[in-house]
Amino acid sequence: MNQLMILAILLFTALFFRQVFLKIKLPTVLGYMIAGIFLGPSILNIIHGSHLFSSMAELGVIVLMFIAGLECDLQLLKKYFKPSITIAFLGIILPVIGMYWIGQIMALSKIESLFVGIIFAATSVSISVAVLKELNKLKTQAGTTILGAAVADDILSILLLSIVISFAGIGDSDHQVNLYYLIASQIGFFLLICLLSFIIKKIPLDGLEKLKSIFPILSLAFLLLLSGIAEIVQVSAITGAFFAGIIISQTKYKDNLTNQIDQFGQLFFIPLFFINVGLSVKLDGIFDNSGLFILILIIAVLTKFIGAYSGARLFKFSRNNASQIGIGMISRGEVGLIIAEIGLKNQLISTEYYSTIIAVIIITTIITPILLRMVIKAK
Repeated sequence: MNQLMILAILLFTALFFRQVFLKIKLPTVLGYMIAGIFLGPSILNIIHGSHLFSSMAELGVIVLMFIAGLECDLQLLKKYFKPSITIAFLGIILPVIGMYWIGQIMALSKIESLFVGIIFAATSVSISVAVLKELNKLKTQAGTTILGAAVADDILSILLLSIVISFAGIGDSDHQVNLYYLIASQIGFFLLICLLSFIIKKIPLDGLEKLKSIFPILSLAFLLLLSGIAEIVQVSAITGAFFAGIIISQTKYKDNLTNQIDQFGQLFFIPLFFINVGLSVKLDGIFDNSGLFILILIIAVLTKFIGAYSGARLFKFSRNNASQIGIGMISRGEVGLIIAEIGLKNQLISTEYYSTIIAVIIITTIITPILLRMVIKAK
């Protein structure tokens, strides 16, 4: 079966499940993921992930995060900066401790145990963003804080990953120099974001009406550029995409651009991202080590929820808003998958446990939209 036929089958099936989940009042992103599970190795086993699908899915998630940046209220983001950092920190430290403990039970080395902790310290904000957008809750106190905390979480997790890999002796012989260079390049990246934000605000766009017709293409090029730079300095591409959206949101073309990019993304690339998550599900990771799977899943959910919930309550957030934040941070999604793959390639995860860890990451990604919608509707 050729790639075009496969894409057609994926989209028809995704559309069917989307309508089913709309009828039963569950997030449509869950329908897309179920479509992937249905067609993938877990059930029918007629479609498998490929480099082409992965590339298009990656474009989908960075477009989604670009839209989140465009729609984000910058003043609210600044207002909730301290809670976001606190929530991110607690949402990292508790999973690292919990998973380190499980690693020791599994008789893994200290470095291996710490690496498992880093995998589950990560948060995939893209899942929560999709649900919050669907329910028009992206600009609320909880929605803004989830965005800020998840971006901070990703940055801290990637930095922690880099430090562990450096001290584990992976890469060139001069690890400390590489680590310092990495930190310096990441600082340079965020300084670049500040500079670009300042420049955008100073450009007199009122006199450049000719830009209006090509601004969407310029914005997409800028999105890809900043996402690419983010990957070069080993900050996730979705973080670069989010900040690209925030920078562009300061222009007068923001509203029109948001509608155009949203239509562009929702037409194909964003659904494909969620479908690809479903295609990644393999039931052998659940059934081969069912006891370990359940234990890791419970610790993964509880440590992230408790850490984020506690951080929100420290700043006097209501119980419902704190619960939204706690649940919104549970999904590990593509960030967890990327870190796990790095660990496998660098022999920091045993192949014996890899499929189980991947299964837990996927399940946290699937349950997050269900729980988040429930707690939002309960308000």
